[in-house]
Amino acid sequence: CNANQLSCKKSAIEAQQGDAHSNQNTAIIISNNLKMSDPSNSKSVSFSLLALRLVASALMVHHGLEKLSGVEGFTTFVVDEYFPFLPFDHTLWTLAAAYTQIIGSALLLTGLATRAASIGLASTMAFALLFHGMDTGLQGAPLGIVDAHNYEYEASALYFVIFAVLSLLGGGRFGISGLIQSSLPKRLQPWA
Repeated sequence: CNANQLSCKKSAIEAQQGDAHSNQNTAIIISNNLKMSDPSNSKSVSFSLLALRLVASALMVHHGLEKLSGVEGFTTFVVDEYFPFLPFDHTLWTLAAAYTQIIGSALLLTGLATRAASIGLASTMAFALLFHGMDTGLQGAPLGIVDAHNYEYEASALYFVIFAVLSLLGGGRFGISGLIQSSLPKRLQPWA
């Protein structure tokens, strides 16, 4: 490269640009090959999500039906007493929680709109956790021994975590949404 420094530098720059372009193409190829698909598409994850959906929905529907069987009592002893700051008639909050738990459970069971249903159900569990926190506190958790051998907020906490996981991952491929998802507009597909 001593004879013509300008030509030598130009060749070196072209070689570097060629290497950079080659490296960029290699990075794109590797990135495309390693790109993780939606984790809820794997069979084992989808079976796990199906199990969570089925068990949580089968157990949660009871809570909604229970509220409907005693709207006045739930409103008086839970909503009025622990959530007096909520606007509107408190009976509406009881009914909203009950129907969220019933309809949300049906949606989870079928695997339709799992993320939206799970967000609604998680919100009812957030209120349940607040209620239990105000009513009984943490009861010495995690090592305290309590009457009836369970913390009052235990079920609500477990439900909340299950619904949070389903909100993030969706329902997997074994449900109605899994069957129709690809036919929906792109912006709606994550919510199916």
